Amino acid sequence: MSDNNPGSQGNSPYGQNPPQYGQNPPQYGQNQPQYGQNPPQYGQNQPQYGQSPSPYGQQPYGSGAGNYPGQQGYPGRPAENPGRTLGIIGFILAILIAPVGLVISIVALVKSRRARMGNGFALAGIIIGALFTIGLILLFALFAAAAPLIQEVATACQGVEPGTTVTVQGQTVTCP
Repeated sequence: MSDNNPGSQGNSPYGQNPPQYGQNPPQYGQNQPQYGQNPPQYGQNQPQYGQSPSPYGQQPYGSGAGNYPGQQGYPGRPAENPGRTLGIIGFILAILIAPVGLVISIVALVKSRRARMGNGFALAGIIIGALFTIGLILLFALFAAAAPLIQEVATACQGVEPGTTVTVQGQTVTCP
């Protein structure tokens, strides 16, 4: 035999070596029942759904599991973020109606986090909604504190010509 013949080197071109003299040949059909034994019932010794039927743990060709080294397979469809749309709505409402947008953005972020995903719009909506809500609270507090003073100025300026100065709580005020 020549050196180009794979059989001359003791290796089969099909990946299995032939048995050497004195060795037992490989056993084919090892999972087959012996004579006199019952064959396995339907569903027994079958791989479960999602498990690999091959003894080496490989998925069938084209399953996207990366069957062979260097093979990527087909990428699956990315999972949908359950809070994405709600996050965008919360972001917009955080600018227009801050307290409502803040609550909706929090709900959207919680939904996204449960799905183990991020949500930038919801996070931005929470930040903007919180800042605008705090600003609204401070503005209402300022008006609430200034309301009695405004009432006193209106009372002092009642019946007086516009542009006349009056004194309210020690301050000189020009009547409107």
